[in-house]
Amino acid sequence: MAKTFKAIYYDAFNYFYEAIIYVSAVTLTIRYTDEKGHVIDRNWLGEDIVSFDQAELQSTLIYKNENGQPERLVIRDPELVAAIRHHFRHHRFAGSKLHRVVNRTRYRLLSALLFIVVLFVSVYLLVVPWLGEKIAVSFSKEKEISLGNTMYRSIIAQSEVDTGRSAILNRFFRELDYQVVYPIEIAVVKSPEVNAFAVPGGHIVVYDGILESMKTPEQLAALLGHEAAHIEKRHSLRNIFRSLARKIFLLMIFGGDAGIAGYLADRADDLKGLEYSRELETEADDHGLQMMYKSGIDLNGMMQLMEQLQKSAEGKEPSALLSTHPVFESRIANVRAKISQLPQQPAAKPDLAVLFHSLYENPEPNAY
Repeated sequence: MAKTFKAIYYDAFNYFYEAIIYVSAVTLTIRYTDEKGHVIDRNWLGEDIVSFDQAELQSTLIYKNENGQPERLVIRDPELVAAIRHHFRHHRFAGSKLHRVVNRTRYRLLSALLFIVVLFVSVYLLVVPWLGEKIAVSFSKEKEISLGNTMYRSIIAQSEVDTGRSAILNRFFRELDYQVVYPIEIAVVKSPEVNAFAVPGGHIVVYDGILESMKTPEQLAALLGHEAAHIEKRHSLRNIFRSLARKIFLLMIFGGDAGIAGYLADRADDLKGLEYSRELETEADDHGLQMMYKSGIDLNGMMQLMEQLQKSAEGKEPSALLSTHPVFESRIANVRAKISQLPQQPAAKPDLAVLFHSLYENPEPNAY
């Protein structure tokens, strides 16, 4: 005759009954009498037993029924505990204490590993771009200039530079007398694209496509003021570090400084299409206006520049200069408001007009 045991059975609705327990190698049978006096047998297969929480005074066996609902068996008989562990020893829930400790340790290690992975991914996706911009702010001026020179050489190596126009445009910029803490050098690149962009540390690249759209010296002064403001405010550096921060983060871990420098040099071409946030573009507009104001350049040149660029972009794929459209409309409104707050008497700068017109008169290659 099979040995029987006693335990307390809790059904899926948490009603409990005193029960007689039969244990075999395949099933655990629970026999109890319900409220109507009916004798009911519940047969639990070992594979459906979810867990076995073993304690010195009371152990609990958890079972998942055919409806996916949990049922419980509360055991205070150590012989029943031993019988379950013996008959169901090949099932994970009934493993030895060492086995259970190993499983719990493994679970905790996996949980910790998962937490570390989730934390790393979160840092990689969310924190690193923000941190990249903060690192850029603390980047020394000397390092920025060195990095900018490396990136500039990489850009120019793939471009056809108009040396004559570049020379005149550099003279034009010096005549503007903008107060910039970086050594500004300008290169005119032969391209029909209406674009110009700033390289960290002092270089400005201007496509002759945008030069062809300039109508007045003041427009050109506004364009150069805007790009110089991006350099002065370190927008290019901050944007590069933010945009490429995730890759830089991995290189910091695995590649070191040499790897970072090489990677940034390889990605220098990305500067052509680098988009600035609305905040940074507005800051460059405002600082450009301030430089124009202090140098006695007619501030309406900035308004004319924006209107001309907007007109040039109609029906075309917008360049990075206009990539923030329709935010561009709010920038125009901001410039208009700022100009109204800075009444001025523009200073006479006849050399600017001469240099401006000479840009369109087939300059000699060595016009410095």
